[in-house]
Amino acid sequence: MKIITYNCLALTIGLTVFSACSSSESAETKTQKKSVTKPAVKLGMVSSAKVGQHVQLPGEFMAFQEVSIYPKADGFVEKVLVDRGSNVRKGQVLMVLEAPETEEQLVAARSNYLKAKAMLVASHEHYKRLKASAGIRGSVSALDLESANAKMMADSAAAMGEQANFNALTKIKSYLTVRAPFDGVITERNVHPGALVGSGVRLQGPMLMLQQQNRLRLVVDVPETYSVGLKQGKQVSFTVNAMPGEQFKGKVSRRSGNMNQKFRSETIEIDVANAKGEIKPGMFAEVVFTPEGTQGALTVPAEAVVTSTEGQYVIKVNQGKAQFVEVRKGMQSDEMTEVFGALRDGDQIIVNPRNDMKDGAQVAMN
Repeated sequence: MKIITYNCLALTIGLTVFSACSSSESAETKTQKKSVTKPAVKLGMVSSAKVGQHVQLPGEFMAFQEVSIYPKADGFVEKVLVDRGSNVRKGQVLMVLEAPETEEQLVAARSNYLKAKAMLVASHEHYKRLKASAGIRGSVSALDLESANAKMMADSAAAMGEQANFNALTKIKSYLTVRAPFDGVITERNVHPGALVGSGVRLQGPMLMLQQQNRLRLVVDVPETYSVGLKQGKQVSFTVNAMPGEQFKGKVSRRSGNMNQKFRSETIEIDVANAKGEIKPGMFAEVVFTPEGTQGALTVPAEAVVTSTEGQYVIKVNQGKAQFVEVRKGMQSDEMTEVFGALRDGDQIIVNPRNDMKDGAQVAMN
């Protein structure tokens, strides 16, 4: 009888323990299912604040003005008054060429002009006298008067032609003296006295290269993402790679106004004063600027934008449920990004969206 009682007691205890374990496992399973159906998320806000990022782009210095000086007239180099590195002023004589045949042509043209001018004076006086005599009836025929007038007009045209020829040769002679078109520095010299130069002579390069270096252009290619928010006259800062530790300031002086089809960028220029000549054309710089916010853009945390094969979107929380809103990105920084879509300033969005989250799903918040 005691053995039967002990067996019944052991069976009762075993059933009780098994029931308790089953209840515990069932409760744990329900808790896990509940956590899967309603994952906790982190919420953020849509704002109209600017992204405020600093953009750093490479740039290159170029001479403000640069010209390759070629000969305008045929001749031999007589004198070279400058060399590489020479500082010159506008109008200063750089080179002198000689062309003996041009001198002879100029003398002949002057002689022909003076001759034509003398003939014009004579024909003009003859016409005046005939016209004065025509006042007495029968003294001068109408045909003689018309012939004298025609002769005077022909001599006038001939004189004008000879004068034009003389002026043209005078201009060509002036080309034999090469002058600087602006203040600058001679950066290249490729000819020496005695060299033959001219339009019919094939030169390896220009006779001289002149650059204006007291003022430079800092040229930067700005990607289209940032070019919209970069206004003319905006303040920028830059550093020169060859001059570490120094920082310079400048303003956007001009913009190209079009996008490079290959690189999808817009070229801008920053005028840089360089009176001391410390910066040289061809040096590289790093330009830093803060673009203006895009008109009509809203700002969200960068990780809130989900990119999938279907497009880009953010998950808005609407009455406790997830609502997928398609957006288009604008300017970006490390933490924030501009978006365009059906959003409003102050909307709640999910900052840490899950890949398995569905549109319309209930959202469990922290």
